[in-house]
This record gives sequence, structure tokens and C-alpha cells, in this order.
Amino acid sequence: MKKENSKEYISKEVAHEMIEKALRRHNRRSTIISSILGWILIGGYSFGLFHVVQNT
Repeated sequence: MKKENSKEYISKEVAHEMIEKALRRHNRRSTIISSILGWILIGGYSFGLFHVVQNT
């Protein structure tokens, strides 16, 4: 089997833009996921706290 050599390279600027775009997308998604998980945990903690206070 012979491997085809492709001469289609991307420039350093294009690679840098691709990396920056991927980092922005990752940071946006991780922020959204973290905030959702935070609200769920705060909600569960509050529910438990109110439940304990109500039973005492």
C-alpha cells in the first residue's frame, strides 16, 4: 500500500484561529455545564435544608 502525500497545508494563522475558536467553544460549553450543575446542587442543598428545618 502506498500512502498519498497531500500538499494541502494550512497556515500558522489559520491553525491559530482554529485553536482559538475551539477554546472559546470549550470555555462557553464548560461554563454553561458548570452553572447548570451548580444550580442543581444549590437547589438540592436548599431543599434538604428546608426539609430539615421544617421537621424540627
